Amino acid sequence: MKRFLAIFIITLGLSFSLRAQEHSKPLPSSIPSTPSSTVTDTGGWVTFTSDAGNFSVLMPGIPKTEIKKTDSEHGPYTNYICFLRDATSDYLIGWVDYDPAFSFDGHGEMEANRDNLIKGISATLLNSQDTTIDGYPVIEFVAETKERILRSRVYMVGRRPYQIMIASPKGEDDSVKRSRFFSSFTINKPTSASPTRPSTPATVGIPATPISTVRLWLP
Repeated sequence: MKRFLAIFIITLGLSFSLRAQEHSKPLPSSIPSTPSSTVTDTGGWVTFTSDAGNFSVLMPGIPKTEIKKTDSEHGPYTNYICFLRDATSDYLIGWVDYDPAFSFDGHGEMEANRDNLIKGISATLLNSQDTTIDGYPVIEFVAETKERILRSRVYMVGRRPYQIMIASPKGEDDSVKRSRFFSSFTINKPTSASPTRPSTPATVGIPATPISTVRLWLP
């Protein structure tokens, strides 16, 4: 069986899953809160910095962070979700750290994130493209439900997949806040899970245990 992470939103909820982990179970031990810091800018947004995620991003407030560690036959993996809602839109950043011995196809992982999100919310994919941002391979896509437009980027940083997302009502021009959110997302420092940026982009070629539920305005 092919194994990869999928970050996907289900109707009125959000879950991370790993297809290979379909028989996995949560570890009983709790995971400490993600160390982070925030700085408010002149526009009222905050620079949210996650030590665990090694990234910084501008958001309209301080997001809530959920962490879940799960054991499986392929070794433990840890999922992180930071999410926030403003007056009309939902913002999300998620990533996962795998067991070092777990092997997976990076681009396949990215595609699975996109495809399972679309399937999970019964949305229609409007467009998708492979690109490179700050030296990292990225899939950027747009999807729609009956009432909302969802825009997302899936990054692969070494062995760590990230997904950032904004979902807004149809008819709303969220271009300013979307651009601010997406363009501010920055990987801060290398770790074993997120090594230094590759000198060349990864080749383009490039689930089922829910671990967290986040209430979103996604019909």
